[in-house]
Amino acid sequence: MGDLIAGRGCGMAGEHVDLTSEASGRPAPQPTEREQQKFLGVTFACCDVYARIYQNREQTAYVGACPRCSKPLHIGIGPGGTSSRFFTAY
Repeated sequence: MGDLIAGRGCGMAGEHVDLTSEASGRPAPQPTEREQQKFLGVTFACCDVYARIYQNREQTAYVGACPRCSKPLHIGIGPGGTSSRFFTAY
């Protein structure tokens, strides 16, 4: 692979990015339990903030609350639902 050298087709002198990496032989780190949980992305219109809400233990709904005003949100899971992953809660 060719090296990126500052001043040769790059932005400003001294700016370059090395996008190469060598395999370390170590396995990739395992995701945490929270990273494995299914979630929905929600914009809470009440406070104009974004947050994730996660499935409950029974896997029957996504539950959470606005991170600013604590307004609760419950989105049921069932047949005939949607495949959308991002919502706005009013």
